Amino acid sequence: MARIAEGWRLRLPKGRRVYIVRFTHNGETIDRSTGLEDPREAAREAAKVYAEHVQREPERPRLPRGSDSAPLEELVAAWLEQDSTIDEDTVETWTCYGRHWLSRWTRLGEVTEGSSERYRNERLREVLATTVRKELSALRHFLRWAASQGHLRRRVDVASVPSKATGTRFSRRRRESAPELTPKQISAFLAALPAWSTSKRVTPFPIQARFVVAYETFLRPGALDRLSVPEHYSKGATALRVSAELDKSRWGREVPLSTKARRALDSVIPAKGLIFGKHDYREHVEAAARKALPPAVAERFCGAHLRSARITHALEKSGNLAGVQFLAGHRQAKTTGGYVRASYRAAEDVLRSFRGR
Repeated sequence: MARIAEGWRLRLPKGRRVYIVRFTHNGETIDRSTGLEDPREAAREAAKVYAEHVQREPERPRLPRGSDSAPLEELVAAWLEQDSTIDEDTVETWTCYGRHWLSRWTRLGEVTEGSSERYRNERLREVLATTVRKELSALRHFLRWAASQGHLRRRVDVASVPSKATGTRFSRRRRESAPELTPKQISAFLAALPAWSTSKRVTPFPIQARFVVAYETFLRPGALDRLSVPEHYSKGATALRVSAELDKSRWGREVPLSTKARRALDSVIPAKGLIFGKHDYREHVEAAARKALPPAVAERFCGAHLRSARITHALEKSGNLAGVQFLAGHRQAKTTGGYVRASYRAAEDVLRSFRGR
């Protein structure tokens, strides 16, 4: 069991002349050198070291171990904060899943094989089976963490979703699968975007360049949000340094840049730090889509669809599957295939290529 937090103590290790300060915080025993030999001066330094550490790392609530009465909300929050195997993008998604669990359960002890089966059945009446599978997979991950931390001392077999289950399409509009988009439509959409935001409530941020880079580089929205100088790009560079942390599949690599991508990046690049950052682009995307795209397409379109469009257009133009896989960060061809949108336009191009032979 983790030790409770306690104040600092001054110690002089055997054979040493410099005092160290020892204290426990968030269940961890910490030793820090004061760098001083005089006990009075060392005591003043020890108090300073302790205060700075506590301010930098606020105390986490102590959760009961091995107790089914543990509040589920506190455990889920601790899991998302402390589990280093969960990446930044996944934390946001799993936080949403956690809200669904908390609408059914308040204590860890309420999560059982039977209650997980009831949860599954209820969710299948609300959302598609693919969503329920993801939620239950995250729940299994959470319970494994809870067991490893000593909070759960019983086995819980979380119910699975039958392979033939389909679930229910959500009644309110959410992000839909990408529509078929032509290169001309993408060009028109990008041209309709404003260069910069104009709201007086936040510092202006680049919009058009961000979506040009999204289309030209195949990058996911989360990766674009975290692009920074000099870690991933420097002005005039011909390639983007995609670190493992930046890539969803953890594939660190250098990705060549098109001329359009380089121009867009160089037009907004800061001296140091985030290039684009995380912002709400929905208003600008919807306005540009209404202006540039057919109504039926604009109704379904969102910024993330640029990735699917780019993969489709790159394969249509080059036919180089291996190259498109690398650019998109797909280790398997079937993953790339899932992004491709077949179209009548592409079928006509195939037939034209055979004419005159």
